[in-house]
Amino acid sequence: MKTVLAVDDELSVREAYRLILSDKYRVLQAEDGPAALKVLGETHIDLVLLDMVMPSMSGLEVLDEIAKIDRDIPVIMVTAVKSVSSAVDAIKRGAREYVIKPFDVDELAHKVDQTLADHQKDCELTLLREAELQGFESIVGNSPALMQALSMAKRAMQVDSTVLITGESGTGKDLIARAIHTGGARANKAFVAVACCAIPQQLVESELFGHEKGSFTGATEKRIGKMQVADRGTLFLDEIGEMPLEAQSKLLRVLQDGRFYPVGSTKVIEVDVRFVCATNRNLREAITQNIFREDLYYRVNVLNIETPPLRRRKDDIPSLVNFFIAKQRLRVNAKVKRFAPDAMNVMSRYDWPGNVRELQNIVERILVMNMTVEEIRAEHLNGIVMPFQATEEAAASTPAASLNEFEGLTLEEATRRVERHMITRALEDANYVQSRAAEALGTTRRILKYKMDQLGLDQEPNAAKEAS
Repeated sequence: MKTVLAVDDELSVREAYRLILSDKYRVLQAEDGPAALKVLGETHIDLVLLDMVMPSMSGLEVLDEIAKIDRDIPVIMVTAVKSVSSAVDAIKRGAREYVIKPFDVDELAHKVDQTLADHQKDCELTLLREAELQGFESIVGNSPALMQALSMAKRAMQVDSTVLITGESGTGKDLIARAIHTGGARANKAFVAVACCAIPQQLVESELFGHEKGSFTGATEKRIGKMQVADRGTLFLDEIGEMPLEAQSKLLRVLQDGRFYPVGSTKVIEVDVRFVCATNRNLREAITQNIFREDLYYRVNVLNIETPPLRRRKDDIPSLVNFFIAKQRLRVNAKVKRFAPDAMNVMSRYDWPGNVRELQNIVERILVMNMTVEEIRAEHLNGIVMPFQATEEAAASTPAASLNEFEGLTLEEATRRVERHMITRALEDANYVQSRAAEALGTTRRILKYKMDQLGLDQEPNAAKEAS
């Protein structure tokens, strides 16, 4: 059970936090800043709910001290309506979110859940934390493919042009984005990351540009968008290919003149933001499918950096394995010190479809399953890693599928038949939960829905349950 520290000088507020969150979290309380810092120094805390105005130390002062203890602890600032601007300042200084008093019970619980989930995802996506803090120097590997990507990234670091980072999932696109920011002229300003694929379609504009209170159903308070938080810093739009077309149009205007209107507002906001975008999709193909704007593509694709898949930089695998051993062995209490040559050979032969992220997770699994040995040998990898050659041999021994059913069909008709079969089967296997089916097919829920509409596939009644 994760632990939440509630910091507020009012006992009634702290008790409210406890009642709202105690079903899912262990809730500790502190009546002021010094008490909170004492708890943080003695106990592992997963999230802090921090009041902005308190005696002895202000919320911003406490926030700065928390960063000295552990910069990775997510903090949600709690503020009165009159101090919203201070909350925005707090986010620029490292807070993850803010809540306005008096807060809605469901909204508070949702923000705590979402902030912890986002923090967990950040930890999983950040494969080499040291590279985030120190720039390019600590990125592991020296293969030609990686060096080419880093060379282009270092050029991007020296200018303020918009960057598009392309590559498969798990290749470290977010890592490159952070390194560009860390080494650039905006390093002392905010780096704001937005995962476009993780935001519900109807809330993308609100998340990016903010909204006014009452501008739509559920808008119970004014919200400052990520675009404004990133002013004078860097906005990282991860998986920009998943952004809805309407939000793309509004983003294009910001790229053109640095101005936008929050949802429901008539007041224009001007910002100075450096954009770094990333995608694992073929945006040119998305343009032909009418799900990505061509004019936006040319705006974001000023400087292009391709992160190579791990199968194109296999010379880096031994260095990465050793790095992850050193990084993880103490955390999982394993005695493993090295991989034997035969085990490293197996690792190097595998195709790594999940790239560096998969490699990191596999190394951790190997350490956990072999905690008492010092040297990992090939037999320790049975059932965990299958060499690429073995998969090729298995594929070669499998009879080819009959093509008789496609005779007489045009290429378009055959393609539609294959797509219909694959999508239907994936939906059935996923019990018509579209997000799961999309994941199994290696695509996104939005593109899956587009294909279903195109093919005339109906949504099962129980599929609506997965809307959130």
